[in-house]
Amino acid sequence: MVGVSVIVPNYNHARFLGRRLDSILGQTYRDFEIILLDDASTDGSAELCEQFARLHSCTFIHNDKNSGSAFKQWNNGIGLASGRYVWIAESDDFADERFLEVMTGTLDRNPACGLAYCQSLRVDEEEHVLAPGFTYDAGCGSKPLAE
Repeated sequence: MVGVSVIVPNYNHARFLGRRLDSILGQTYRDFEIILLDDASTDGSAELCEQFARLHSCTFIHNDKNSGSAFKQWNNGIGLASGRYVWIAESDDFADERFLEVMTGTLDRNPACGLAYCQSLRVDEEEHVLAPGFTYDAGCGSKPLAE
């Protein structure tokens, strides 16, 4: 069993996929599998996912018909997951390199906790910070990534 199953649902996010996938590969916590799901993209995303999966020995599932729901993709990914924890890593986002290290540490220290979360930032396509995604402290007693 791996530590974390990283599920990347994608639909027409070719322009963001490189940054997202780099932010997963750059994690300081290394015990993870990557599950790429493409929901019948028409922008070349599926080809990017397929190439990445070949290079990095990841699972890649391509839908021939769009499911119409990101949540269906989440469920598909969870069904394929073998990790102790699951990270739904949306294809148009990216993460701090310590994200998995901090979140898995939080969950490991709090075994009764079923969900860990942290502060997120909204950024534009040039990565300029627009605003925080929400203003809660990191869940289950962890410290924010900035510390």
